[in-house]
Amino acid sequence: MSEATWDVQDDAIVEQPREIRRHPLLARIYRHHDALISENLSPGRTLELAFGQHMHPAADVGLEGWPSNAQRVPNPAVAGDARSLPFEDASFGTVVGRRFLHHVPPEDRQEILSEAARVLEPGGRVVLLEGTPGLYRRLTKGIAFRLGLLEEDTDIYGHLSEADVYELVARAFDVVEKRTLGSPLMVASIAESGPSKHLYEAYRRTQFVKWWTFVVGEKPV
Repeated sequence: MSEATWDVQDDAIVEQPREIRRHPLLARIYRHHDALISENLSPGRTLELAFGQHMHPAADVGLEGWPSNAQRVPNPAVAGDARSLPFEDASFGTVVGRRFLHHVPPEDRQEILSEAARVLEPGGRVVLLEGTPGLYRRLTKGIAFRLGLLEEDTDIYGHLSEADVYELVARAFDVVEKRTLGSPLMVASIAESGPSKHLYEAYRRTQFVKWWTFVVGEKPV
C-alpha cells in the first residue's frame, strides 16, 4: 500500500493522502463520485474544501490545510482553515467537500457548514460526500487494519453517521438531495492490481451497502 503522511494542526487532521491511482477500482469509484457532484453544482464559481492532492475537476478555487497540497494543483488554491474561510460573503455558487469532515473535531463541524453558507450566494449549494460507518464498513475495515492491508488509521474523531451528515447540512441549508452509496465489492478497492477496475460495473449494480453518504443542501434565498 502507498503511504499517507498526516499531522494534527489546530486539532484538525491535515493529510497528504495516498495516490488513489494506485488503486484502480477505488479510482473509478471516485470518478463516479466526482460526476455525481458535478450533476449537483449551482451556477457560479465552485470552491472545494480540503481537496487533498486532487481538486474536483469543476472546482475554480480550492482551500487545503496541507500547504504542499495547495501548491501542486493546477487551479488556484490557498492553504487555510475551513473553519474561517478567507473569502468574501456570497462569493461562490457551490461549496464542495469530499471525505474530509471526519478529520475535524465534532464541535467544529457546524462552524465549517456555517462558513460555507456565508460564502455562498443565496440559492447556492453545499455538496458533501462523507464516509459513513455502516456495519459492513466497520467490520471489513476493522479486519483489514488488523491484517495490515490498510495504512495507519487517521480516523481519530470517528466517522460521521448518515444522520450526522444530514443534520449538519439541514441546520444551515434546505436539503435537496440525500443518498447512500456503497457496495459489498468495496473490499476489492484496496487492490493495486489493474484487473480490479473491471469490477466497477458490478460495484455500480450492487449499491445496497452503507459506505458513503451524499448530501446536497441549498442556501435559502
